[in-house]
Amino acid sequence: MNPQEKLPDQQPQQPDPEHGKSPTRMGFFMVPVSLVGAVLLIGVGVRFITVSGQPDAVGYVAFVLAAALVVFAVVRIRKIATGKEKY
Repeated sequence: MNPQEKLPDQQPQQPDPEHGKSPTRMGFFMVPVSLVGAVLLIGVGVRFITVSGQPDAVGYVAFVLAAALVVFAVVRIRKIATGKEKY
């Protein structure tokens, strides 16, 4: 076989488009992380609301932060589903 000839199924390799991107871009991995964080914050909020010696304001702040994490996860899932962000 002549080394100049290529087999039909061989193609030159293309550079990886993901090469060199920032490692801080987590994609879909951040969805379960934020949901677990929301569950933990809800647990903290319930703890501060139900125990009488603890300030209720901390519990309410924990609930607000948990809601923000859930909204963040939904927005990220929507971006991934519509193709605006790769995972």
